[in-house]
Amino acid sequence: MDLKGKFFIYGKTPRISRIKRIITTAAVALIVVAIILSFSSCCIDYSEFLKSGSEQYTFEGDEVDASKIEELLKEYNINPEDFTGSTDNQSQDIDYTEIKKELEDSSDYQVTPEEEEQFLNNLEKIYAEDKFIQVKEYLNKFKYLYPSGYFTMIKITQKQDYTAGYGWFELLNDSNSSNLEDLEGFEEFDFSEFAPDFYEEYTCDLIVIIHELTHCGSGSSIYLFVEDPGDYTWGTCYSYMIGNLLVLVEKDKMYFSKYELLQDIEDPDAYDKIYLSPDEVLDITGDKETKASDIDFTMILDELNAYTVSAKCAISCEEFIKHSSSIRLGLLKQMSHLELYLKRCYEKYPEDWESITENKGLAFIIMKLWLEAEKYENAIKDDVRFNEGSQSVYEFVYNPDNYGIIEKYFNDSEIITFRDMTFPEASEKFDEIRVYSID
Repeated sequence: MDLKGKFFIYGKTPRISRIKRIITTAAVALIVVAIILSFSSCCIDYSEFLKSGSEQYTFEGDEVDASKIEELLKEYNINPEDFTGSTDNQSQDIDYTEIKKELEDSSDYQVTPEEEEQFLNNLEKIYAEDKFIQVKEYLNKFKYLYPSGYFTMIKITQKQDYTAGYGWFELLNDSNSSNLEDLEGFEEFDFSEFAPDFYEEYTCDLIVIIHELTHCGSGSSIYLFVEDPGDYTWGTCYSYMIGNLLVLVEKDKMYFSKYELLQDIEDPDAYDKIYLSPDEVLDITGDKETKASDIDFTMILDELNAYTVSAKCAISCEEFIKHSSSIRLGLLKQMSHLELYLKRCYEKYPEDWESITENKGLAFIIMKLWLEAEKYENAIKDDVRFNEGSQSVYEFVYNPDNYGIIEKYFNDSEIITFRDMTFPEASEKFDEIRVYSID
């Protein structure tokens, strides 16, 4: 598995956002100071004002060039107006008590002391001694805040090979080692005042890691946990790691390629290109087979599931997050892609539409993943820390012309009456679903 290629698809995005918010905060502060200094002929003494700011900045008269900062912001594609990184902007009035209580339920996510010991011993080989002490302390809190995520980390790293397991920890650790001062044009600035603390930075890392390990427990990875999956074959079945379960769904056929969706997007952004352009996948991974294959919407469901996990992780650890991120944007993007797929399916592929509405097992998992995504998207919709760049996608997803296809699918498949049914219960009712417990 090419982790460096896959890292771009999700893992690199939070790191870029982290760099952007630090640069933006510092740059905006510098622009303000530059503007103030430009009025140096005024009788007001600004020396005390400057002292109240960062002691790490030293300016001599009018030497600060605000236009240069603005050029650098443009070069790095940073819009200061989109920035909501101040700790003053935290949505502390949002009450997460009930939803965090739900996420803290550890009854279905048991790990043994031996598994924990092995997990920590392997992490100790990745981190420097001083950082490992912090990591161990953090994880001791994390396992109570989000036991499902802790369970996923331990179970997948126990079963997957190193690259698809612990490799994610190593990759994120290495990616955080570079200095922001290395960015061309910003060498003279000290960003330390604006950098996230360890708890925030490691929370961002875990959001990525658990997202990716959820993928590493899905798909063909069913063989890691199930000795005899029966007639499971790629293309006619797919499995999803959902909490402590592997949910296997049988399909009647391969449906039309998700890559067709790019035709229905007028101005595709980076998320659209990364997930819906085979050329982009080829550029990132070098995988010609991926480009050539027809990948249908089961992969959209896989991403919808993983991005929902990201949102759960962010909510569980929200006390550590001070700066803005694009958590909600990623989730909304997957919701929009599912809408686009179902819409194209209904309009252009009637045989596929008939198949996915009559297949109750498939309809059930589509419904459950959608409702779960919608629940956690709604939970963070008013929290500015998680909403960077999400407004236009939110408007698209909930536009009646787009959201209506979800309602139509639920109606045509007659699946919504089973919304309160669990996956194990569904496996007893619908032949197309099999559920395996991860122990």
